Amino acid sequence: MTTERQRQQAEDRRERAEDGRRHTEKQRDMDEHNRQMAEEQREVGELLRDTERAGERLIIEYSTRALLTRIEGFEERLFQLESRLESIEALLRTIHGQLHQLMTEKVVVSNVARDGHNLV
Repeated sequence: MTTERQRQQAEDRRERAEDGRRHTEKQRDMDEHNRQMAEEQREVGELLRDTERAGERLIIEYSTRALLTRIEGFEERLFQLESRLESIEALLRTIHGQLHQLMTEKVVVSNVARDGHNLV
């Protein structure tokens, strides 16, 4: 009977050891699963940050392009304005020349009229 009891106790210990081994294996599997999940979450987070940075770069690029387009538009307007100002400046020089000529002619006419009046 003691042999039977010892054999039963040995069988119980073996079953408990087997249960412990299975429990340890399950725990190891769960730990590996948790590690893989954490790794996937880290990768998703990294991908999200990369996507955000790419989006920010696109926004900056778009803003820069829009700003350059506006600057080019202003430059074109400035060139047009410069051209108009040059035309106005040339017109003013012409008007100034004509005005100077008219004033010279007026002085000559006044002098002739005065000298002619003195001759009489």
